[in-house]
Amino acid sequence: MSFKLRFPAALLALAAIAPLHASAADPTPGPIYMGASYGFRASTGLDCVPGQSDCDKSSKRNGKAYVGYSFDALPFQGGVALPSIELVGYMGGEVKSGFDTGAGKTAGRGKFTGLGMQGVLGYQFDAFTLSGRAGAAYTQGKVDYLGGGSDKKSKIGLTYGIGAAYALNQNWSLHLDWDRVPVKYSNKQTTKVDMFSLGASYRF
Repeated sequence: MSFKLRFPAALLALAAIAPLHASAADPTPGPIYMGASYGFRASTGLDCVPGQSDCDKSSKRNGKAYVGYSFDALPFQGGVALPSIELVGYMGGEVKSGFDTGAGKTAGRGKFTGLGMQGVLGYQFDAFTLSGRAGAAYTQGKVDYLGGGSDKKSKIGLTYGIGAAYALNQNWSLHLDWDRVPVKYSNKQTTKVDMFSLGASYRF
């Protein structure tokens, strides 16, 4: 089974078994958690080559996985503020577009992977949590040009995003996130990828 089928299938299975796991869940979960999300859409900000028939500037097979540590909750305005730190990995699916090169804009297929560290500040009220996050990531972009040849470049840049979560119980939560990740495909082509994802997390 390919990644594009395995990743969303795993998330659906995770969401399905979470309520069944509630009775066996640890009543006092600790500060460590981990999760994964399937990126159902990622906008790249790239431009098509004029006349490119198969151009698709948005990738639909993306993902991220993360492990985090939560610090002590702080009461705030009827809820609690939840500061955390996370180590996160990104995987960007294929995008078909034009890529700037020394010879001009060239049609190709690009992907990226990345690893980052970010701080997260959440505000929890009842079962809902709204959060913002910011940090830095090392990403590596690769593009295969349709006319032959390829480029692979690395970049360190700022990442940030917002998210919403719903707690199924003290351990399991469902997440809807937006992340902006910097990517460099070639010496001439740098962009920011906006990833929208749906996933789940488990607190140990």
